[in-house]
Amino acid sequence: MKYKFEGKTVVITGASSGIGREMASRLVTKYGCTVYGIARREALLLELAEALGERFIPYPMDATSKDSWQGLADKLNGDGVIVDTLINCAGMLPKFASVENSSFQELQMAMEINFYAQIYATEAILPIIKKSSQGGIISFSSSSALCPFAGVSAYCASKSASRAYFECMARENKQVYIATIMNGFVKTDIMKNQDATERDERIISKVCADLNKTVNKIMKKIRRKRSRIIVGADAHLMNFMYKLFPRLGPKIITKVLKKARLEIFKEI
Repeated sequence: MKYKFEGKTVVITGASSGIGREMASRLVTKYGCTVYGIARREALLLELAEALGERFIPYPMDATSKDSWQGLADKLNGDGVIVDTLINCAGMLPKFASVENSSFQELQMAMEINFYAQIYATEAILPIIKKSSQGGIISFSSSSALCPFAGVSAYCASKSASRAYFECMARENKQVYIATIMNGFVKTDIMKNQDATERDERIISKVCADLNKTVNKIMKKIRRKRSRIIVGADAHLMNFMYKLFPRLGPKIITKVLKKARLEIFKEI
């Protein structure tokens, strides 16, 4: 049985940009969903609301605030809204750096945004989702959760935590469809924290997957109710290499990044 989005009510984080914004737009325009878009950047949410119309409901808030999630849940319950789907899409990528040159604050921020925010959202919204006839929770992890490599300790740790948590949950909860998405590099603004040079941006742009095509693949796999969704040639390669060569695979990836001689990979 397919997972149907048509006419559903969806809560999605990271709705102001990147994959989250594209998915929110697709859900409203193609599937006629009512979408609660969560993000901190209110101006971008309002801009999207103007483009999408009344089916997109901007809800500016900090996804890492547990109290804010409870406030949203209380509002939804008070308004009699039944949420069918929660999409945990918000995320951040700290600067590529060795463990020794990474601060605890960066690790803490990565864990808050990439992992704990997803847990807060799930705890608050799941009781409402259980009222739906076809409830679902879709959470974004990363290809970095498939194969660890140098320079991404905080990111890899946070995304691995997300993958493990929701894959466990998928095996425990049969009432609600649970999916975890491990995508590779996509053309979004997630690299904005990297202080990339023009050459860096040009080369990275060539290897990143197209945003629209990536979202198309993700949506198709969700509709097929896949619980483990790997998207992107780089993600599939990392998954394959780590399964077959758990020691050699990460070394090869690290060497490839070093040979690229990009400024953002200088500490790898």
